[in-house]
Amino acid sequence: MSELDFLWFCVLQHDGEYLGTRELPPRQPSLEYISNLIDTAGEMGFSSLLTATNFHSYHENFTVATAALARSRNAGLLVAVRTGMFDAAMYAKMVSTLANLFPGRVRINIVTGSSLAENAMYGDYSPHEMRYERTHEFMKLLRLFWDSEGVINYEGKHYKYSGSVLEPKPPYRIPLYFGGASEAAMRIAAELADVYLLWGEPKAMLETRIARMNELSLEFGRKVAYGLRTHVVVRETEAEAIAAAERMISKIDPQVRENFVKSYTKVDSTGQGNQIKILQAALEKGDFFIEESLWAGVGMARSGVGVAIVGNPQQVAAKIQGYVDMGISSFIFSGYPHTDECRRFGEMVMPLVRGASFSSGDRKLFDVDVAPTI
Repeated sequence: MSELDFLWFCVLQHDGEYLGTRELPPRQPSLEYISNLIDTAGEMGFSSLLTATNFHSYHENFTVATAALARSRNAGLLVAVRTGMFDAAMYAKMVSTLANLFPGRVRINIVTGSSLAENAMYGDYSPHEMRYERTHEFMKLLRLFWDSEGVINYEGKHYKYSGSVLEPKPPYRIPLYFGGASEAAMRIAAELADVYLLWGEPKAMLETRIARMNELSLEFGRKVAYGLRTHVVVRETEAEAIAAAERMISKIDPQVRENFVKSYTKVDSTGQGNQIKILQAALEKGDFFIEESLWAGVGMARSGVGVAIVGNPQQVAAKIQGYVDMGISSFIFSGYPHTDECRRFGEMVMPLVRGASFSSGDRKLFDVDVAPTI
Protein backbone atom coordinates (compact mmCIF):
# COMPACT_ATOMS: atom_id res chain seq x y z
CA MET A 1 0.00 0.00 0.00
CA SER A 2 1.33 3.46 -0.82
CA GLU A 3 2.56 5.59 2.05
CA LEU A 4 -0.52 7.83 2.01
CA ASP A 5 -4.08 7.05 1.08
CA PHE A 6 -7.44 8.87 0.86
CA LEU A 7 -10.82 7.16 1.23
CA TRP A 8 -14.38 8.50 1.23
CA PHE A 9 -17.57 7.19 2.88
CA CYS A 10 -20.15 5.18 0.94
CA VAL A 11 -23.53 6.13 2.39
CA LEU A 12 -26.08 3.27 2.37
CA GLN A 13 -29.09 5.25 3.53
CA HIS A 14 -30.95 8.40 2.55
CA ASP A 15 -28.58 11.30 2.05
CA GLY A 16 -29.00 15.04 2.43
CA GLU A 17 -27.63 18.28 3.79
CA TYR A 18 -29.27 18.18 7.24
CA LEU A 19 -28.65 15.81 10.15
CA GLY A 20 -31.14 14.66 12.77
CA THR A 21 -34.38 15.42 10.98
CA ARG A 22 -37.47 13.37 11.75
CA GLU A 23 -38.22 12.83 8.06
CA LEU A 24 -35.81 10.90 5.82
CA PRO A 25 -33.29 13.00 3.86
CA PRO A 26 -34.37 13.53 0.22
CA ARG A 27 -31.78 11.52 -1.70
CA GLN A 28 -32.68 7.84 -1.89
CA PRO A 29 -29.87 5.24 -1.63
CA SER A 30 -30.54 3.69 -5.02
CA LEU A 31 -27.90 1.57 -6.71
CA GLU A 32 -27.49 4.38 -9.23
CA TYR A 33 -26.85 6.94 -6.46
CA ILE A 34 -24.37 4.73 -4.62
CA SER A 35 -22.52 3.76 -7.80
CA ASN A 36 -22.31 7.40 -8.85
CA LEU A 37 -20.84 8.26 -5.44
CA ILE A 38 -18.16 5.58 -5.91
CA ASP A 39 -17.28 6.83 -9.38
CA THR A 40 -17.25 10.46 -8.20
CA ALA A 41 -14.89 9.54 -5.37
CA GLY A 42 -12.58 7.74 -7.77
CA GLU A 43 -12.64 10.71 -10.14
CA MET A 44 -11.74 13.01 -7.24
CA GLY A 45 -8.70 10.93 -6.28
CA PHE A 46 -10.07 8.67 -3.53
CA SER A 47 -8.87 5.07 -3.72
CA SER A 48 -11.78 3.43 -1.89
CA LEU A 49 -14.95 4.07 0.11
CA LEU A 50 -15.97 2.74 3.53
CA THR A 51 -19.35 1.04 3.85
CA ALA A 52 -20.70 1.03 7.40
CA THR A 53 -22.45 -1.97 8.94
CA ASN A 54 -25.31 -1.34 11.32
CA PHE A 55 -28.93 -2.32 11.76
CA HIS A 56 -30.33 1.15 11.08
CA SER A 57 -28.68 1.51 7.66
CA TYR A 58 -31.25 1.37 4.91
CA HIS A 59 -29.28 -1.30 3.03
CA GLU A 60 -27.19 -4.30 4.08
CA ASN A 61 -23.63 -3.51 3.11
CA PHE A 62 -22.24 -6.71 1.59
CA THR A 63 -25.14 -7.02 -0.84
CA VAL A 64 -24.77 -3.40 -1.88
CA ALA A 65 -20.98 -3.73 -2.15
CA THR A 66 -21.33 -6.59 -4.62
CA ALA A 67 -23.84 -4.75 -6.79
CA ALA A 68 -22.07 -1.38 -6.61
CA LEU A 69 -18.63 -2.78 -7.44
CA ALA A 70 -20.15 -4.41 -10.53
CA ARG A 71 -21.72 -1.14 -11.62
CA SER A 72 -18.87 1.28 -10.80
CA ARG A 73 -15.31 1.47 -12.06
CA ASN A 74 -13.24 4.20 -10.42
CA ALA A 75 -12.65 3.12 -6.80
CA GLY A 76 -12.86 0.15 -4.45
CA LEU A 77 -14.78 -0.49 -1.24
CA LEU A 78 -13.69 -0.93 2.36
CA VAL A 79 -16.49 -3.24 3.50
CA ALA A 80 -17.24 -3.26 7.23
CA VAL A 81 -18.25 -6.45 9.03
CA ARG A 82 -19.47 -7.11 12.57
CA THR A 83 -17.82 -10.28 13.74
CA GLY A 84 -20.95 -11.51 15.52
CA MET A 85 -23.02 -11.53 12.34
CA PHE A 86 -21.13 -14.06 10.20
CA ASP A 87 -19.38 -17.37 10.55
CA ALA A 88 -15.65 -16.75 10.02
CA ALA A 89 -15.15 -19.46 7.37
CA MET A 90 -18.23 -18.39 5.41
CA TYR A 91 -17.21 -14.74 5.51
CA ALA A 92 -13.69 -15.62 4.37
CA LYS A 93 -15.27 -17.35 1.37
CA MET A 94 -17.59 -14.41 0.66
CA VAL A 95 -14.74 -11.90 0.71
CA SER A 96 -12.45 -14.12 -1.34
CA THR A 97 -15.19 -14.43 -3.95
CA LEU A 98 -15.66 -10.66 -4.01
CA ALA A 99 -11.91 -10.08 -4.34
CA ASN A 100 -11.70 -12.51 -7.26
CA LEU A 101 -14.61 -10.85 -9.01
CA PHE A 102 -13.20 -7.34 -8.43
CA PRO A 103 -9.39 -7.70 -8.06
CA GLY A 104 -7.71 -4.94 -6.06
CA ARG A 105 -10.99 -3.23 -5.13
CA VAL A 106 -11.89 -5.00 -1.86
CA ARG A 107 -10.71 -4.22 1.68
CA ILE A 108 -12.32 -5.22 4.98
CA ASN A 109 -13.01 -3.15 8.11
CA ILE A 110 -13.54 -5.25 11.24
CA VAL A 111 -16.16 -3.96 13.72
CA THR A 112 -16.94 -5.32 17.19
CA GLY A 113 -19.96 -3.09 17.92
CA SER A 114 -20.30 -0.21 20.37
CA SER A 115 -23.91 -0.33 21.55
CA LEU A 116 -25.47 -3.12 23.60
CA ALA A 117 -28.90 -2.16 22.32
CA GLU A 118 -27.84 -2.26 18.67
CA ASN A 119 -25.96 -5.55 19.11
CA ALA A 120 -29.15 -7.02 20.55
CA MET A 121 -30.89 -6.22 17.26
CA TYR A 122 -28.64 -8.85 15.67
CA GLY A 123 -29.22 -11.32 18.50
CA ASP A 124 -25.74 -10.63 19.89
CA TYR A 125 -25.74 -10.28 23.68
CA SER A 126 -22.01 -10.86 24.16
CA PRO A 127 -20.31 -8.60 26.72
CA HIS A 128 -17.44 -6.31 25.74
CA GLU A 129 -14.62 -8.70 26.65
CA MET A 130 -16.17 -11.65 24.83
CA ARG A 131 -16.80 -9.57 21.69
CA TYR A 132 -13.11 -8.70 21.51
CA GLU A 133 -12.07 -12.33 22.09
CA ARG A 134 -14.34 -13.32 19.20
CA THR A 135 -13.02 -10.51 17.01
CA HIS A 136 -9.43 -11.61 17.64
CA GLU A 137 -10.27 -15.16 16.61
CA PHE A 138 -12.31 -13.99 13.60
CA MET A 139 -9.42 -11.92 12.23
CA LYS A 140 -6.92 -14.75 12.74
CA LEU A 141 -9.25 -17.11 10.90
CA LEU A 142 -9.66 -14.78 7.93
CA ARG A 143 -5.90 -14.80 7.43
CA LEU A 144 -5.73 -18.55 8.04
CA PHE A 145 -8.36 -19.31 5.40
CA TRP A 146 -6.97 -16.81 2.90
CA ASP A 147 -3.30 -17.74 3.29
CA SER A 148 -3.23 -21.46 4.11
CA GLU A 149 -3.02 -24.16 1.46
CA GLY A 150 -4.86 -27.45 1.82
CA VAL A 151 -7.23 -28.62 4.51
CA ILE A 152 -7.83 -26.50 7.62
CA ASN A 153 -8.61 -28.01 11.01
CA TYR A 154 -9.15 -25.52 13.80
CA GLU A 155 -10.60 -25.50 17.30
CA GLY A 156 -10.80 -22.27 19.30
CA LYS A 157 -13.02 -20.71 21.92
CA HIS A 158 -15.63 -19.36 19.50
CA TYR A 159 -15.07 -21.30 16.26
CA LYS A 160 -14.38 -24.90 15.32
CA TYR A 161 -13.71 -26.30 11.83
CA SER A 162 -12.78 -29.71 10.53
CA GLY A 163 -11.68 -30.49 6.99
CA SER A 164 -12.30 -26.97 5.70
CA VAL A 165 -10.95 -25.91 2.32
CA LEU A 166 -11.19 -22.40 0.86
CA GLU A 167 -11.00 -22.00 -2.89
CA PRO A 168 -10.39 -19.80 -4.71
CA LYS A 169 -7.88 -17.88 -2.62
CA PRO A 170 -7.88 -14.07 -2.82
CA PRO A 171 -5.70 -12.88 -5.71
CA TYR A 172 -3.95 -10.34 -3.45
CA ARG A 173 -3.47 -9.68 0.26
CA ILE A 174 -6.75 -8.15 1.43
CA PRO A 175 -6.06 -5.27 3.87
CA LEU A 176 -7.73 -5.54 7.27
CA TYR A 177 -8.71 -2.27 8.97
CA PHE A 178 -9.60 -2.24 12.65
CA GLY A 179 -10.28 0.45 15.25
CA GLY A 180 -11.02 0.71 18.94
CA ALA A 181 -9.81 2.78 21.86
CA SER A 182 -9.75 0.10 24.55
CA GLU A 183 -6.57 -1.76 25.47
CA ALA A 184 -8.12 -4.98 24.15
CA ALA A 185 -8.84 -3.38 20.79
CA MET A 186 -5.35 -1.90 20.48
CA ARG A 187 -3.72 -5.26 21.24
CA ILE A 188 -5.76 -6.93 18.50
CA ALA A 189 -4.84 -4.19 16.04
CA ALA A 190 -1.16 -4.41 16.94
CA GLU A 191 -1.16 -8.14 16.24
CA LEU A 192 -3.49 -8.50 13.26
CA ALA A 193 -4.55 -5.23 11.59
CA ASP A 194 -2.93 -3.69 8.53
CA VAL A 195 -4.42 -0.27 9.35
CA TYR A 196 -5.41 0.83 12.85
CA LEU A 197 -8.26 3.33 12.59
CA LEU A 198 -8.65 6.29 14.93
CA TRP A 199 -11.66 8.57 15.11
CA GLY A 200 -11.23 12.32 15.07
CA GLU A 201 -10.26 13.44 18.58
CA PRO A 202 -8.19 16.28 20.07
CA LYS A 203 -4.50 16.12 19.21
CA ALA A 204 -3.34 15.04 22.67
CA MET A 205 -5.71 12.06 22.69
CA LEU A 206 -4.54 10.90 19.28
CA GLU A 207 -0.87 11.27 20.20
CA THR A 208 -1.37 9.22 23.37
CA ARG A 209 -3.13 6.44 21.46
CA ILE A 210 -0.50 6.33 18.71
CA ALA A 211 2.31 6.20 21.28
CA ARG A 212 0.64 3.23 22.98
CA MET A 213 0.04 1.51 19.65
CA ASN A 214 3.70 1.95 18.74
CA GLU A 215 4.62 0.16 21.97
CA LEU A 216 2.19 -2.69 21.33
CA SER A 217 3.28 -3.07 17.71
CA LEU A 218 6.86 -3.57 18.87
CA GLU A 219 5.70 -6.35 21.18
CA PHE A 220 4.36 -8.21 18.16
CA GLY A 221 7.30 -7.30 15.95
CA ARG A 222 5.06 -5.43 13.53
CA LYS A 223 4.53 -1.92 12.20
CA VAL A 224 0.87 -0.99 11.86
CA ALA A 225 -0.26 1.84 9.60
CA TYR A 226 -2.54 4.50 11.11
CA GLY A 227 -5.77 5.78 9.63
CA LEU A 228 -8.10 8.60 10.67
CA ARG A 229 -11.88 8.55 10.25
CA THR A 230 -13.58 11.94 10.39
CA HIS A 231 -16.02 14.23 8.57
CA VAL A 232 -15.07 17.32 6.61
CA VAL A 233 -16.75 20.60 5.69
CA VAL A 234 -14.74 22.67 3.22
CA ARG A 235 -15.77 25.91 1.53
CA GLU A 236 -13.98 28.79 -0.19
CA THR A 237 -13.73 30.76 3.06
CA GLU A 238 -13.63 29.79 6.73
CA ALA A 239 -16.82 31.76 7.40
CA GLU A 240 -18.67 29.87 4.67
CA ALA A 241 -17.43 26.53 6.05
CA ILE A 242 -18.56 27.36 9.59
CA ALA A 243 -21.95 28.49 8.28
CA ALA A 244 -22.33 25.24 6.33
CA ALA A 245 -21.43 23.19 9.43
CA GLU A 246 -23.94 25.06 11.57
CA ARG A 247 -26.62 24.74 8.89
CA MET A 248 -26.05 20.97 8.84
CA ILE A 249 -27.34 20.64 12.43
CA SER A 250 -29.86 23.48 12.29
CA LYS A 251 -32.89 21.22 11.76
CA ILE A 252 -32.27 18.54 14.41
CA ASP A 253 -35.61 17.32 15.71
CA PRO A 254 -35.85 17.51 19.55
CA GLN A 255 -37.11 13.93 19.78
CA VAL A 256 -34.24 12.68 17.60
CA ARG A 257 -31.77 14.47 19.85
CA GLU A 258 -33.44 13.05 22.97
CA ASN A 259 -33.16 9.56 21.54
CA PHE A 260 -29.44 10.06 20.98
CA VAL A 261 -28.95 11.16 24.57
CA LYS A 262 -30.86 8.12 25.83
CA SER A 263 -28.72 5.84 23.68
CA TYR A 264 -25.59 6.95 25.56
CA THR A 265 -26.53 4.65 28.45
CA LYS A 266 -26.29 1.61 26.16
CA VAL A 267 -22.77 2.36 24.91
CA ASP A 268 -19.93 0.16 26.17
CA SER A 269 -17.33 1.17 23.58
CA THR A 270 -14.36 3.24 24.78
CA GLY A 271 -14.10 5.03 21.44
CA GLN A 272 -17.80 5.89 21.30
CA GLY A 273 -17.62 6.99 24.93
CA ASN A 274 -14.79 9.35 24.03
CA GLN A 275 -16.88 10.91 21.26
CA ILE A 276 -19.74 11.47 23.71
CA LYS A 277 -17.39 13.12 26.22
CA ILE A 278 -15.94 15.35 23.50
CA LEU A 279 -19.42 16.53 22.53
CA GLN A 280 -20.49 17.08 26.14
CA ALA A 281 -17.38 19.16 26.80
CA ALA A 282 -18.09 21.22 23.68
CA LEU A 283 -21.69 21.83 24.78
CA GLU A 284 -20.52 22.97 28.22
CA LYS A 285 -18.01 25.31 26.59
CA GLY A 286 -20.67 26.69 24.30
CA ASP A 287 -18.53 26.28 21.20
CA PHE A 288 -18.37 23.16 19.03
CA PHE A 289 -14.75 23.87 18.06
CA ILE A 290 -12.67 21.62 20.33
CA GLU A 291 -9.41 22.73 18.74
CA GLU A 292 -8.39 24.66 15.65
CA SER A 293 -10.50 23.56 12.64
CA LEU A 294 -11.95 20.55 14.53
CA TRP A 295 -15.71 20.84 15.11
CA ALA A 296 -17.79 18.44 17.26
CA GLY A 297 -21.30 19.33 16.11
CA VAL A 298 -21.81 16.20 13.99
CA GLY A 299 -22.16 14.18 17.21
CA MET A 300 -25.41 16.00 17.99
CA ALA A 301 -27.27 13.65 15.66
CA ARG A 302 -24.90 10.94 14.49
CA SER A 303 -23.37 7.93 16.22
CA GLY A 304 -19.82 6.85 15.48
CA VAL A 305 -17.32 9.59 14.79
CA GLY A 306 -18.87 12.95 15.69
CA VAL A 307 -16.28 15.52 14.64
CA ALA A 308 -15.44 17.27 11.38
CA ILE A 309 -12.54 19.22 9.98
CA VAL A 310 -14.08 22.59 9.11
CA GLY A 311 -12.41 25.38 7.18
CA ASN A 312 -11.23 26.75 3.86
CA PRO A 313 -9.07 24.54 1.60
CA GLN A 314 -5.80 25.77 3.09
CA GLN A 315 -7.02 25.19 6.67
CA VAL A 316 -8.25 21.68 5.86
CA ALA A 317 -4.98 20.80 4.13
CA ALA A 318 -2.98 22.19 7.04
CA LYS A 319 -5.04 20.11 9.48
CA ILE A 320 -4.33 17.00 7.43
CA GLN A 321 -0.64 17.91 7.47
CA GLY A 322 -0.76 17.90 11.26
CA TYR A 323 -2.15 14.37 11.25
CA VAL A 324 0.50 13.25 8.78
CA ASP A 325 3.13 14.62 11.17
CA MET A 326 1.67 12.36 13.88
CA GLY A 327 2.26 9.34 11.66
CA ILE A 328 -1.22 8.96 10.16
CA SER A 329 -1.11 7.86 6.54
CA SER A 330 -4.68 6.87 5.69
CA PHE A 331 -7.75 9.12 5.84
CA ILE A 332 -11.44 8.22 5.60
CA PHE A 333 -13.54 11.34 5.11
CA SER A 334 -17.24 12.01 4.70
CA GLY A 335 -19.56 15.00 4.39
CA TYR A 336 -23.17 15.92 3.70
CA PRO A 337 -24.51 15.38 1.12
CA HIS A 338 -21.80 12.84 0.41
CA THR A 339 -21.46 13.25 -3.34
CA ASP A 340 -21.38 17.06 -3.10
CA GLU A 341 -18.82 17.22 -0.30
CA CYS A 342 -16.70 14.56 -1.98
CA ARG A 343 -16.49 16.70 -5.10
CA ARG A 344 -15.75 19.84 -3.07
CA PHE A 345 -12.88 18.10 -1.31
CA GLY A 346 -11.57 16.68 -4.57
CA GLU A 347 -11.65 20.01 -6.36
CA MET A 348 -10.57 22.29 -3.50
CA VAL A 349 -8.31 20.24 -1.22
CA MET A 350 -6.84 17.43 -3.33
CA PRO A 351 -4.76 19.82 -5.47
CA LEU A 352 -3.19 21.18 -2.26
CA VAL A 353 -2.47 17.90 -0.52
CA ARG A 354 -1.13 16.29 -3.67
CA GLY A 355 1.43 19.06 -4.13
CA ALA A 356 4.19 20.57 -2.06
CA SER A 357 2.29 23.61 -0.80
CA PHE A 358 2.17 22.19 2.73
CA SER A 359 5.31 20.65 4.16
CA SER A 360 6.80 19.95 7.55
CA GLY A 361 10.57 19.88 7.70
CA ASP A 362 11.78 17.56 4.97
CA ARG A 363 8.48 15.75 4.65
CA LYS A 364 6.08 16.97 2.00
CA LEU A 365 2.39 16.31 2.26
CA PHE A 366 1.21 13.64 -0.19
CA ASP A 367 4.31 13.83 -2.35
CA VAL A 368 3.38 10.35 -3.62
CA ASP A 369 0.63 8.72 -5.62
CA VAL A 370 -2.48 8.53 -3.41
CA ALA A 371 -3.80 5.33 -5.00
CA PRO A 372 -2.80 2.22 -3.07
CA THR A 373 -0.72 -0.58 -4.47
CA ILE A 374 -2.18 -3.75 -2.98
